[in-house]
Amino acid sequence: MAHRATSASGSGWAALGVVAGGACWTLVGWAAGFPRWWELVATAGVPFVTLLMVVLLQHTQNHDAQATQLKLDELIRSSQGASDRMMTVENASPADLDRIHESFERHASSPDDARANGPAGRSE
Repeated sequence: MAHRATSASGSGWAALGVVAGGACWTLVGWAAGFPRWWELVATAGVPFVTLLMVVLLQHTQNHDAQATQLKLDELIRSSQGASDRMMTVENASPADLDRIHESFERHASSPDDARANGPAGRSE
């Protein structure tokens, strides 16, 4: 449900709805003389809708990130010569990630070694 709501909220129709809603809100305020209740509804309602959208977007982003991670894990698993240890690199500490990044940079700086040793820096 959250994925569908996020997808719908990113559509062109949703953008049109926001513009139309803003125009209607302004017209209602103008017709009513911009009373205090009009301002209070906007002050309370807009942050709630914003928070709801942040939660929905974060949920969808987490789902998409997990799906992408699983696809990458499958590519690593199926690649001959790739290190299976890379499948769990998202659980590594920041220091370990820095160490792995530096190792990749060293392999990238010596193109002959990188070609000879394969994409993961391992002999095939």
